[in-house]
Amino acid sequence: MLAASYEVVTGHEPVMLRAYLLSVLFQMVVVNALAEVGYLKVNIPLFFGLATVLGGFVFGLGMVLAVGCAGAVLYRVGEGKLDYIFAMIAFAVGAWASDNWLVQPLLKILDGEGTTITLHHALTVDRWLVIAIAVIGVTLWMIRGRRHPYYGGWDWARTGIFVGLIGVVAWAASAMTGHPTGLGTVQGSDSLATVFLEGDISVLNWSLFVVVGIPIGSFIASRLFGKSPGKSFHSKRLPQTIIGGLLMGFGASVAAGDNVLHGLSGVPLLALSSFVFMLCVFIGVWAGIRLKWLK
Repeated sequence: MLAASYEVVTGHEPVMLRAYLLSVLFQMVVVNALAEVGYLKVNIPLFFGLATVLGGFVFGLGMVLAVGCAGAVLYRVGEGKLDYIFAMIAFAVGAWASDNWLVQPLLKILDGEGTTITLHHALTVDRWLVIAIAVIGVTLWMIRGRRHPYYGGWDWARTGIFVGLIGVVAWAASAMTGHPTGLGTVQGSDSLATVFLEGDISVLNWSLFVVVGIPIGSFIASRLFGKSPGKSFHSKRLPQTIIGGLLMGFGASVAAGDNVLHGLSGVPLLALSSFVFMLCVFIGVWAGIRLKWLK
């Protein structure tokens, strides 16, 4: 997600942005269709007003400092990149501490009572009209892009389809547990910190196992196909990395979701909270890049 935002801010070829948007469109059509016919139950991420705005902006700043979004931090841990291990720990601790001590007081100050609202309800139009406009508009823009591999990996089209498919499977798998959440990392990271810091194993849940599974899958893939590109570890980056992880944990807790939950699960459902969160994440990333924090 940081790479997609960086492409927009700097004017680079939007390879990762196209992959992201394709994954969103894929889920937007499939998940909404399955939900409408009753084959899939979904939960719309809650909107907390100014708290969602603040959470998204702070999360974006944290992404720049940590040089990666929540998902990227986890898969790079699986590749054995040491600085991201610290970022992952900071993200989990930041989410745990925020949920325990900061979120509720802040919501009271900001008068942020969670509400379920979607874009099509806000516009008072049929959701399939919004989906059709999104599919046609984004598709016309995407087909202009060249399908070259991203740093030797898959091209944006294949990446987008497979990420979208994983998102659909995540909705179906999480629904089997009785708590449909789709993809997301902050709840699982919070639960992971709770297990280690409080010794409470009652929080073992689907979201936690997703967080644990990402580094495992990344470890296997990196051994088979090589590691993703990135700067080598430097101890001078540790304070920046840890602060970035803490900010992401705080921002995701305040907004009740990270870039994965809002960006890959909420946006396809047309959740207003997710659109607002992702816009504010981009503004935070833009601010962090302009402040030259991306090192």
